Amino acid sequence: MKKLVLLFITFFFFIFSLGNLNINELNENAFVYGLGVDKTKDGYRVSMQIVNPHPLNTPTDKPSVVVYEDEARSIGKAVELVSKKTPRELLLSQIQVVLIGEQLAKKQGINDVLNYLLRKPGLSSTVDVLVMNHMKAFDALRVFSAIEEIPSSEILKTVMNTEENWGSHQRVFPLQLKAEVLSIGKEAIVPTLSISGKIKSAEKKKNLEQLAPKSYLRLSGLTVLRGDKEVGWLNDKLSRVYYLIKGKLKSSYFTSPCSKHEEFGLTIIKAKTNIKGSIIDENPFFKIRTKIIGDLDELNCNMNISNPSNIKSLEKEMEKEVKKQIVQLIKESQKLKSDFIGFGDVLRIDDKSEWKKIDERWKQAYLESEFDIKVKVIIRNYGDTNLTS
Repeated sequence: MKKLVLLFITFFFFIFSLGNLNINELNENAFVYGLGVDKTKDGYRVSMQIVNPHPLNTPTDKPSVVVYEDEARSIGKAVELVSKKTPRELLLSQIQVVLIGEQLAKKQGINDVLNYLLRKPGLSSTVDVLVMNHMKAFDALRVFSAIEEIPSSEILKTVMNTEENWGSHQRVFPLQLKAEVLSIGKEAIVPTLSISGKIKSAEKKKNLEQLAPKSYLRLSGLTVLRGDKEVGWLNDKLSRVYYLIKGKLKSSYFTSPCSKHEEFGLTIIKAKTNIKGSIIDENPFFKIRTKIIGDLDELNCNMNISNPSNIKSLEKEMEKEVKKQIVQLIKESQKLKSDFIGFGDVLRIDDKSEWKKIDERWKQAYLESEFDIKVKVIIRNYGDTNLTS
């Protein structure tokens, strides 16, 4: 019995000590959830969104995070300078998002940022990378979040939600980006973050004291790179088509006109794209075959959907609309001279011997490529209600 009591007391103090350890860890460490990197005249401006822990069940007006920043010629040195502004040790292992300023991506490129992320011990390999649109990373990290307690967590969850349900954005990690930056057969593409409303308003907690905040961060298309520099941008519609043609679309919503002033919408249940490449008469040639299965969600068209021929008509209209968007995406890619779709990789796999003949001049050869595009749309469910206007 005495041994049992002694064992219980030992176990109790062990658990209690672990609790104190966690409390001490919170009191002694500064958890960084968001990292921002901007370009300066002589180097980099690094900003960090650090969790500001509050005592449990104790009301406070203090924000849940605090943002520190500093400048230096190297990213590592700027991080060191930031660490001298807080009484706690910076822990980078909890970083969820890395935001890259637009000017840095355009003028200098993102290679130095990727190298830092990949070489820094303790950083997670699944940290999300986003590029800013018309704003600095430092400004984005100072925006209050409307739903999540920690703003960086809200950014991450927004990307995850969009990837799962809408398809216009997907998560991108440093190692993946680095591989695409170095690749000859595919350029990189990065989710983009922008501000809706005014930045000064978004940086004030008062902005959230209303049911409809005037300013907030939002996902805004995709940033297109050539090498490691930004050369263009895709809107949300083309971003969604990009993931469709890449075969990465999980779920989404497509609309198509059925007359001059009417349209209908499909919720995409399943989508698959197959691309085959070859060299014909010394020019790259690609066959693109896309198949989409969806449910009819919205119909603002004057037709009887109980008639099978009308359903076939809607499928044909959607096929033409999706094909038009694929063509538009390819033209934009060629205009930007950035093979972010990865046709070079397709050719390298499908026709390796011919690829070796043009790999060194691929950037020019891509602009002369020809495409055969076919889209098949199947409307799976369209309801049992027949409504006509």
